[in-house]
Amino acid sequence: MLDFNSTFVILGIALCAIALLQMGMSAASSFGLLVHNKKQFDLSQKQMREIIETKRQTANNAQSPNVWSGFRPFVVSNVDKETQNTTSVYLEPEDKKPIANFLPGQHLTFRFQIPGQDKPVVRCYSLSDGPGKTQYRISVKQSLPPHGTAHPPGVASTFINTQVRPGDRFEVKAPSGHFFLDEESEDPLVLLAGGIGITPMISMLDRIVQLGSNRLVLLVYGVSHGADQPFREYLLELSKAHKNIHVVSCFSDPRPEEVENVDYQIKGFASIDLLKALLPNNNCQFYMCGPPPFMNSLYEGLVEWQVSDERIFFEAFGPASIKRKSNNSNAAEVETVDATPVQFATSQKSVVWDDPDSSLLDLAEANDVPIDSGCRAGSCGTCETELIRGKVKYPEGHAIECPPGKCLVCIARPDGPVELGA
Repeated sequence: MLDFNSTFVILGIALCAIALLQMGMSAASSFGLLVHNKKQFDLSQKQMREIIETKRQTANNAQSPNVWSGFRPFVVSNVDKETQNTTSVYLEPEDKKPIANFLPGQHLTFRFQIPGQDKPVVRCYSLSDGPGKTQYRISVKQSLPPHGTAHPPGVASTFINTQVRPGDRFEVKAPSGHFFLDEESEDPLVLLAGGIGITPMISMLDRIVQLGSNRLVLLVYGVSHGADQPFREYLLELSKAHKNIHVVSCFSDPRPEEVENVDYQIKGFASIDLLKALLPNNNCQFYMCGPPPFMNSLYEGLVEWQVSDERIFFEAFGPASIKRKSNNSNAAEVETVDATPVQFATSQKSVVWDDPDSSLLDLAEANDVPIDSGCRAGSCGTCETELIRGKVKYPEGHAIECPPGKCLVCIARPDGPVELGA
């Protein structure tokens, strides 16, 4: 096994291996970008899960003493265009009082008053800067409709990219979220970002630098082309200044003027085969954020590569895009459920839930029961609904903060007959 210094000596060889991979040569898999001393773990999967869950449950403690309840007014101090369709927004508290710290990878929840909208728009955006500063930064990509469709662009993302100016006022909840960097681990860190999924990874990278950590880091970043890649110069400077941080850019559709191994390293998509070529083994922590196809493909590949599920972390806003699998099988666990009666008291509707992949929010929307929602990932609290009768259950791995008699319907499933105040 090579030591850290030997690792850096072979870095050039490893990058050559990337080029070999592009030509389909199997020799690429014999080179490793990151080489480390393998730790031996005697912990069971249950013990590992308990340790990780404890870290998640104590996340809010790291924010004290300046954490606040509910929404707090913030003022936009600056706006930067990262790319044509991506804007960074810097925020300072209107009352000038200290802000809560956060864990790298967490997000902010916003309540926007957008012209033309009949009610406030709630959205969650990952923090795209390191913790410990006097202001927050988010970076938002405008959500455009698929080419040739009549779908409107994203309401909040379009507002941020086209209308937000310094001095504008936003309502913001304190940082939260269960996707954050495990700072105690010394295992190599593999960050997998697709598109604007780079934002929490920037926060994690900033934190690694803040700590002066020598932890080996590999960022694999997939975009269409250079014009679609925010933080490009920052990442280049970061990898040059810190020998333990390596960045591999994957362009699925590079522009004619973009040169391979200069502007990007891989022509194509990030894949499990690429990770196998870059890594000597799978004894790493993997963090993913990006579009559903990106994350599903890589998650499936990591599971097939026998990566422990406790070493795979992901962030997804919107409908759940990844269903975790059992570590003992390459096939997804199949859940069967009996038809369960659900009553929406306010709407005076009685319906049946019988789809294990759907939430109570999905059921409400399918039956025209109005419930406000934001992140659809159990993070923002917008969908909190009165639980009049019965019990609900949440997907494994979610540390839910909800008062008694309430539930987060965006991820809740009924655990027997339930009655909701909606």
